[in-house]
Amino acid sequence: MTLFPAICSLFLFAVVTEAEGKHKPMKLDEMLKSVRNDRIQFATQRPPGSPFAVLDRRVKVIGPPELVDLAASGDVRALRELVGLLQDPVRAWAAEVLLAAMTRREEKLVDTYATNPEKWWTDTGQTAYQRWSAWLATVAPKLVWDENEKTFVEEQ
Repeated sequence: MTLFPAICSLFLFAVVTEAEGKHKPMKLDEMLKSVRNDRIQFATQRPPGSPFAVLDRRVKVIGPPELVDLAASGDVRALRELVGLLQDPVRAWAAEVLLAAMTRREEKLVDTYATNPEKWWTDTGQTAYQRWSAWLATVAPKLVWDENEKTFVEEQ
């Protein structure tokens, strides 16, 4: 009878380990369904090694898990889809946050409006689609994913 708790613990460990190992990567369209203003969770942080607490803050998506995966996907198709979502007021803020996290563009805007995304929409969000579309049209062929920085960069 003294082995019973040990066997139960071992079984539970095996089940949990197996379940964690079965995490399947989501498809792009599945991740994009979660891009909604009421779901996005993010933080801004100073770049590693920077002595400045408020300058050049980086946007990091922290939830939900499918948006964390999307932000780290390195899939250039995601950028095109996110730019399209900037036209939808219910999804535009989340798309802006993800685009900033994935490209390091407009991070200051996201940081500035982090506590009031509705004001972002009225001040600058309604023109976000035009800004991002123009940028993406000019740089898309040069974009490469920097695995270390977890961001797109322009290849020179």
